[in-house]
Formats: sequence, structure tokens, C-alpha cells
Amino acid sequence: MPASLDWVFLDAGNTLVHLDFRRVAGILEEEFGFRGDADAMEAAEPRARIHVDHPQQGPETERERWRTYFWTVLSAAGWPDRATVPDAVRALFARNQTFTLWSRPARAAGETLDRLRDMNYRLAVISNSDGSVEAMLERLELKRRLEFVLDSKVVGVEKPDRRIFEMALTRSGADPGRSVYVGDMFHIDVIGARGAGMDAVLLDPAGLHGQRDCRRVREIAELPGTLRP
Repeated sequence: MPASLDWVFLDAGNTLVHLDFRRVAGILEEEFGFRGDADAMEAAEPRARIHVDHPQQGPETERERWRTYFWTVLSAAGWPDRATVPDAVRALFARNQTFTLWSRPARAAGETLDRLRDMNYRLAVISNSDGSVEAMLERLELKRRLEFVLDSKVVGVEKPDRRIFEMALTRSGADPGRSVYVGDMFHIDVIGARGAGMDAVLLDPAGLHGQRDCRRVREIAELPGTLRP
């Protein structure tokens, strides 16, 4: 971690906001008559995330990773057949187009951002999203705590491409050596940020990344204590 830190850049999905599993359960019951346990889905999500935390390798590979992600989540709640997971994914992402499923604030998200600002850190979001993340953060009253939001759909570059991090550095005027990025994917967030010269902190809620050579926190609320010199 830099001895002197000015900027904290953050991911949005699974960092400041999480998948709303109660809404997921409601959609699946409405569309398929499946009554899944939202708490069981949420408990399985950190393990599911491992399946998509790899270097990107093309559209087909990405689709299969997300099918595996949702199979891990849904099977924990009793979804009976992996072969029908693509149907569930299509239904969920159709709803996601009108109101993002990643819309539940992380515990103490607003309070944590306020504390970071009180510590004189400047804050912004860099997110792989579909063009909706800024409006979602505004709706949850998180955007007012940030200086700006970069959405990959809007700027045309996705993490881990270092160019999206460099866009944020250029816009902020930040020194990468005095900046840190906080996200939940090692290959997407940590490796991407390092490619632009920044340090990084990995959100690891279930302690599944002990072998990674980076600083880790269980939840966003731990971040101020981790960043303090």
C-alpha cells in the first residue's frame, strides 16, 4: 500500500452494491415457479464468483462462465437442472436491462465512503457495467459521495484493460503511485489496476483468496482501517 495515498477508486458490483438475491428469487418464482432460498443463493455467491474471476477469453467463454456462476448460486437453492440454467440467466438479464439486479447496497457502503472522505481521500468508481451504474449509484445516494463514475459501456473499454484505469487517472489528475483500486475480482480488478501502476485491495468475503499476493478485506466497511497508514 502506498505510504501516502490521495485517491481511492472503487468497483461497483459486488463492492459497493451486491446482487439483490430476494429480487432474483422473486423473478425465478414468477418466471419458472421456482421457490429458491435467497439466503442460500447469497451464501453460495462468493464461491460462484471464482468461476468468472479469470482473464477474459472471448464471448463464448464468458457466457459459459456466467452459466457456471449462476449454476453454483441457483443449485445451492435447489435449482434442479443445469441444462436449464441458460433459460434462467436469460430471464434474469432481461430484467436486468430495465432495473439492474446489482442494486443492494453493501453493508455500511454510504458510511464507509463518508469515512474515507473524512480521511481526505478522493473517491471515484470504475465499473464494468451496461451504462446503468451511474444512475443506480445516484438512486442509492452513493454517487453524491463520489467525484465521478466511469462505466465501461459508456467509455468503450472494460477492465482488466488498463486503458479504463488510465482514463480515470487522466480525468482525476491522480498519480497512480498515490492511488489504490478496490474490487472483488483478482484478474479483472487487481491485475488490471496494477497494469496502470496502481496498488489494489481485493474484496474477499469468504476468505477464498488467501494465496493471492494482494491486500484483502472481507467487506467494504473494513477498508478505512486497511488504508490508514
